[in-house]
Amino acid sequence: MPNGVLVIGGGIAGITTALDLAEKGYGVYLLEKTPSIGGRMAQLDKTFPTLDCSICILAPKMVEISRHPNIQLYTYSEVSHVQPKDDGKSFKVKIKRKPRYVNEEKCTGCLTCTEKCPVKVPSEFEEKLGQRKAIYIPFPQAVPAVAVIDRTHCLYFQKGVCKLCEKFCPAKAIDFDQEEYEETLEVASIILATGFDLIDPAILSQYGYGQLPNVMTSLEFERLLNAAGPTGGKIVRLSDKTAPEKIAFVQCVGSRNVDVKPYCSQICCMYATKEAIVSKEHNPKIDVTIFYNDLQVGGKAHQELVRRATEEFQIKYVKGLPSRIDYDFETNKLVIRHADIVKDKPRTESVDLVVLCPSVVPRKDSSKLARMLGISMTEFGFFKSVHSSSAVDTNVPGIYVCGVCEGPKDISHSVAQASAAATRAALHAELIKSEPRRIAPVQKYAGGEPRIGVFVCNCGINIGAVVDVPKVVEFARNLDAVVYSEEFLFACSKDAIEKIKEAIKEHNLNRVIVASCTPRTHEPLFRATCEEAGLNPYLFEMVNIREHDSWVHPHQPKEATRKAMELVQMAVAKAKLLNPLEQFEIDVCKSVLVIGGGVAGLIAAKEVAEKGFKAYVVHSKEKLGGKYTIPFEDVAIDALLNPLIKSVEEHSNIEVFRSTYIKDVKGALGNFDVTILQNETPKTLRVGAIIVAEEAETLQPQGLFGYGRYDNVITLHELQQLIQQNKLVNEKVIALILCAGAREKSGRTYCSRVCCSEAIDSALKIKEQSPEAEIFVFYRDMVLPIEGAHFYRKAREQGITFIRYLEEKPPRVISVKKGLEIEAEDLIAGVKLSIPIDKAVLVTPLVPSENNRALSSSLKVPLNTQGFFLEAHPKLRPLDFATDGIFICGTCHSPQSVVESVYQALGAASRALIPLTKGKVLSEAITAEVNEDRCIACANCEKVCEYNAINVEKSVAKVNPFLCKGCGVCAVECPAMAIIMNHYTNDQISSMIKASLQTWPEGDKIKALAFFCNWCSYAAADMAGVSRFEYPPAVRIIRVMCSGRVDETHVLQAFLLGVDGVLIGGCHPGDCHYISGNLKAEKRVRQMKRWLREAGIEPERLRLEWASAGEGQHLAAVLKEFTEQLEKLGPNPLKKLAGKELLQK
Repeated sequence: MPNGVLVIGGGIAGITTALDLAEKGYGVYLLEKTPSIGGRMAQLDKTFPTLDCSICILAPKMVEISRHPNIQLYTYSEVSHVQPKDDGKSFKVKIKRKPRYVNEEKCTGCLTCTEKCPVKVPSEFEEKLGQRKAIYIPFPQAVPAVAVIDRTHCLYFQKGVCKLCEKFCPAKAIDFDQEEYEETLEVASIILATGFDLIDPAILSQYGYGQLPNVMTSLEFERLLNAAGPTGGKIVRLSDKTAPEKIAFVQCVGSRNVDVKPYCSQICCMYATKEAIVSKEHNPKIDVTIFYNDLQVGGKAHQELVRRATEEFQIKYVKGLPSRIDYDFETNKLVIRHADIVKDKPRTESVDLVVLCPSVVPRKDSSKLARMLGISMTEFGFFKSVHSSSAVDTNVPGIYVCGVCEGPKDISHSVAQASAAATRAALHAELIKSEPRRIAPVQKYAGGEPRIGVFVCNCGINIGAVVDVPKVVEFARNLDAVVYSEEFLFACSKDAIEKIKEAIKEHNLNRVIVASCTPRTHEPLFRATCEEAGLNPYLFEMVNIREHDSWVHPHQPKEATRKAMELVQMAVAKAKLLNPLEQFEIDVCKSVLVIGGGVAGLIAAKEVAEKGFKAYVVHSKEKLGGKYTIPFEDVAIDALLNPLIKSVEEHSNIEVFRSTYIKDVKGALGNFDVTILQNETPKTLRVGAIIVAEEAETLQPQGLFGYGRYDNVITLHELQQLIQQNKLVNEKVIALILCAGAREKSGRTYCSRVCCSEAIDSALKIKEQSPEAEIFVFYRDMVLPIEGAHFYRKAREQGITFIRYLEEKPPRVISVKKGLEIEAEDLIAGVKLSIPIDKAVLVTPLVPSENNRALSSSLKVPLNTQGFFLEAHPKLRPLDFATDGIFICGTCHSPQSVVESVYQALGAASRALIPLTKGKVLSEAITAEVNEDRCIACANCEKVCEYNAINVEKSVAKVNPFLCKGCGVCAVECPAMAIIMNHYTNDQISSMIKASLQTWPEGDKIKALAFFCNWCSYAAADMAGVSRFEYPPAVRIIRVMCSGRVDETHVLQAFLLGVDGVLIGGCHPGDCHYISGNLKAEKRVRQMKRWLREAGIEPERLRLEWASAGEGQHLAAVLKEFTEQLEKLGPNPLKKLAGKELLQK
C-alpha cells in the first residue's frame, strides 16, 4: 500500500482513525508497540458519563480492526526511522518488529501455554496489581489474541530450561528462534495517536505513594473495580484484603502544580466521579470523599453526573487538596491533613484507602518520535497542532495528530479528533481497489428444523454479579430447539467470537442467540460473526440482559435471574421462526447537505468539497460566520473566518443558501430528499448524507443580576465588542460574574465549557487597554483548557482578583446612589464583600439554537433534555446520530471551543464521506413483503406508507424494498393480514408474547409487557440502564422498529393470556423516525382502551408513553409508576382463564 496511511498508536484514537480511513477504501497500517491494540481504554472498567462498560464498547471496534481487509495490523512493533520522499509527498518508514517467539499464524489463543508456564510476574495491564505468566496474552479481549513470551522472565531464555509451552502447545506455534527484524513501508501520510502516560505520584512524597500501604493511583483502582481485574471486581485494601469503609480520591496529583505540571489534565474530576459512583454501586455502604481544587465539568452531561453523585450516591466533594497523608499504625488507617475551603479551617480525616489522580503526561518516547518525524512539540511535551483551522495538522505536511498525544482530552474528543485526522490524511492517500463487502444470500445451515445456539455473557460482573449466568445457560440448554448453550466472560471478545463461529460449524447451528448487552451497539458485531461462519446474519437474535436487567435491578438478583431466563425464552421462541433476509446495493448520491453556516458548518462543507463532492450549505441567517472568539491566541477570529467564508463562497463544489430553512426531509442514507425554503420558495435537494452544524446562541440573561434593568450590567459578548472598539478607558472597576445562568439545579444544568477562558482572555485585554482598571472575577470553579492555566496565573500576576463563590450564595448586583455595587461572600477568604463597580459583566452560557427543535422533528433525530442534539454514543460515536447518514458537529452538539468545533467539523465530514467515497451502501433487509394470495387490493397499505414504498399493481400490492424503511405500519393496517413484516412478523411477536407468559411470578405479583420502538423508547430503556435508574423487574420488553408496528392483536393476545398490563413506547409526536407511526399507534391505543372497557378490563392497564432516546430517567420513572399502578389494580381479571391450554392455542 505505497499510497496508504500509517497510524502510530493502537488506542481508541488510532483505532477510530484507522477504521474511518479503511471504510472509505484507503489502505491503513496500524502500528502498536505493545502486544495488543486497545490502549488505555482497554484498562478502564467504565466510561463517564454513561458508566458504560469500557471493554464492552471497545472490543467490537478492536475485532473490526482485525477483520478489515484494508487494515494491516502491526503489534509489538515500533517506528525506527522515517525518511521523507518525493519532496515530502510520501514517507519511507522502517518498522522494528519485536519477536513474540510465537507464530502469529499458528497461535489459536487457547492459553494452554499460559496454563503450563510456571513463571509468574507482575502484569503491566493490571498495573502490576495482578500477575501474568512469562508467556501470556495481555487481556481476554486482546487483538490479536496471540501469546507473547517475555524473554526477560522466560526460564528457557534465562537458564536454558523448561520449554513447557512448546511441549504442550497443540498448534505447535512456539518458535524460540524468532529474532527482531525490520520491515520498510512507503506511505502517503502518517497519523500520530500514541496516547499518554501518567505521572509517577512517588515524586510527590507528601502523598505517600509507594511508601504507605493502601495509597494507589486511579488507574490501579480502575483495575480493582474491573471484574476481570486482580480481585475479580472486589474493592479491597491490598495490604490486608479487607473491604474499605472509607475511600478518598485526591485530585490534581501533579496537575495544576507549577513545580510539576502546571496544566489541568482535563479528565481527572470526571473519572474520579465515575470511580466513586461505581464504588458505591459495588458497596452502597462505602463512604466516599473527593478532594478537589476546581471541578472540571465542561463536557457533555458531566455536571449532571457530578450532581447525581452528590444527590443520589451521597458522594462528598471537599474543596481543598491534602497537604499530607500519613499512616496510623494503631488503627491501620490513612490520615489525610487537608484544608476545607468551605468550612474555612484545616481538618484531618481518617480513611481506609486513598486513590490518587495523577497528571496526564506525554509518553516517554514522544520526543524521540518527534525528532524522527521533524514535528514540533508544545512546551509540555505533547505533539503540537499548528493552527486552529485544522486542529490536527503538524508543522510537517502529511503528518497529523489526534488524541491525548496532542493534549489532555477525554475519549469523546479523542474520537472526534481521530476522525478529523483521518479526513486530513486522506488528502494524500489514494483509494485501493477492493470489492465492496456485501451480504450474499447465505443458505448454509439456514434450512431444516431449528438448531439454536444460545451464548450468555457475564460482561465481567456487569451481568454476572446480579444475574446467575450459569443458571441461565442451563435453563437455555433445556429449551425446545436449543442444541447448544455456552457461557462467556465477555461475548464480544475476539476469543469468544471465534468460539461462536466454531460452535455454529461444529453443532450445525442455524439460529444464534447472544444474551448480553444492547443490540443497538453490538448487534452488527454478532451478525457479522454469523455471516463469517456461513450463517445468514438475520438468523441471529440478541437478548438485552444488561441494560434492561442487571443494571436496572442490581439489588434483586433472584428476580433479575428469572427475568433473564424469560427474556432468553422469548428470544428462543422468536428465533425458531426467523428467516434469512437479503440486502441489496444502493447507489449513493455524491453530495452532502450541511445545515448551519458557522465555523463548524463552513469547515465541514469545505472538507467535503475538497474531496471532490458537492456540498450544500443551508444557513438560517443572512450572514455566514457567527460570533466567536479564540481565547489566548494572538490571531483574531476574523483571520480565521474571513478567508474561510471567502473560500466557501468561491468554491465550485459548494452552493450556499442564506436565510433558508429546512422544510422537510425524506429518504435515507445515500439518498435523502431535503426540501428547503428560501424566501418562501421551496427547493428540493438530493444528498447522500447530512451534517447538522447549527450554531448555539449565547443566553440573553434578561432579569438576571439586574440585566435589562441597569445599563451597566452587560454580557460578555457586549464587553468583547467594547474591547474591540477600545471603549473601556473610563471604566475603573469591572466585575465579571461566571456561571451566570449555567450549572443550575434544573434547566441549564450544564457547564458551558468556554466561559472561563473567554472571561480571563477579556480581562487580560482590558488590562492591556487600561492597566489601572480593577477587575474582579467571580467564579465557582475555573474550567480551563491546557493552555488556560498559564493565562490564569498571568491574570493573577497582573492584579486581577478572583473571588470564589458557592452555588447557594451567588453574588448580588445592587443599585446605589453612586452607581452599582456587587455583594458577595469570598469562599476562600471567608469574608463578605461589598465592592462599588462601574460595570458588571455576565458571563452567560451557550444555549441551543431555537432551530434545533424543528430540525430534530424534520430529521427524526433526538435532542437531550437541554435541547442540544443527542449523538449515537457519547464515547465511540460522538459525531453520528443513531439514524444512518446524519452527522453532527459544533455547538449544536454541546458548548465547545472553536478548536473543538473545528475538529468536530472535520470529523463529521470524515464520517459523511465514508458512504460517498464507497459509492454504494447496502439497503435495509428488514422490509415488508406481500403475500399475494391473501392480498385483496384494498390499498390501505399504500395510503399509510409514508415512503411511497407500496403500490397496488394489477390488483396486488407490491413493496419496493429500496424505498421500504421497515416500520411495519402497513402490516398492522392490512385487513387481510397479507403483509409480512420481515424479522418482526406477527407470528414472531406472538411467540414472544406467549413465551413471556409461560411462567408467573410468585404470589400476586404482577407481570407487564412493553413494546418499545427501536429508535427512541428502547434507546431510552438503554439509557436508563447505563445510568442505573432502577425500576421494578416486572416488565418484559419486546423491541419493535416502530410503535406503529404494534397490532391490536398483539395487545389483545397479551391480555387474553393474562398479562396485567401493556405499555407501548414510542417517539414524541413530531419526532417519529418513521414520520407518523407513533400517531397511528396513539389512534389504536384509544380504540383498544374502549375495547378493554367493554370487556370488563380496566383501560388503565394499557398505556402509551413517549420517550426520546435521552430520557432514560423519565422512562424508568414511567415503568416504576406503571408497575405501581398495576399493583393497585391487582391481577388481570382474565389471568385465571389464562392457563396452559390457552397458551398452547
